[in-house]
Amino acid sequence: QGSHGFLAIDKTSRLALVAFRGTDKNDLSDLLDDANALPRPWDGMGNVHSGFARALDEIWDQLAPALADVRDLRLLFTGHSLGAAMATLAASLHLPSALYTFGSPRVGNAEFVAGLESKGLKNYRFVDCCDLVARVPPEGLFGYSHIGNPHYIDRARVIQQRSPDDPFIKKDQWRANVQYFFKYAWRFGNVGIRALADHTPLNYVWPVPADLA
Repeated sequence: QGSHGFLAIDKTSRLALVAFRGTDKNDLSDLLDDANALPRPWDGMGNVHSGFARALDEIWDQLAPALADVRDLRLLFTGHSLGAAMATLAASLHLPSALYTFGSPRVGNAEFVAGLESKGLKNYRFVDCCDLVARVPPEGLFGYSHIGNPHYIDRARVIQQRSPDDPFIKKDQWRANVQYFFKYAWRFGNVGIRALADHTPLNYVWPVPADLA
């Protein structure tokens, strides 16, 4: 129960990777962390989502000493959903070589975002088309903002190489929702709406490696 992550080390490539687990729907503590969107001060960098901060606090005392042991390696942080939020907060406390997030919610306010950007963080934020979680907390609530431009996965499962503007994304999402409704939503066993289906880790797993290949 509670927050989870792991540290993997490839000594041959001199690479260390910290991956944070996303929400476990059967773990009440995860669900409560997701729901607690009240802002709280964060390390002199504005305000952040209290639930996400609590989730990282739960394991940071174990993780921080381990990071000291890999200071000479290239370090990557990553995570999906709640794990993406935790990875983003961790990057503000210990700057990695790069941050890769998948289906990340908004984590902090504009001051927090500016603080991370001022550190020179290399940020790769992947958003899968209609993914609902990437749109919460709602824009404007307590000033929550996203970090950087999205690496947007369109309805055809292609990652847009240039950051698309809002009109492109809204049009693509509308077409995706209509397509999903008629082709998949009515089938037994399928997720009813694309906004939830697009958050599934599998829907991130195969477009991203295909794009990087």
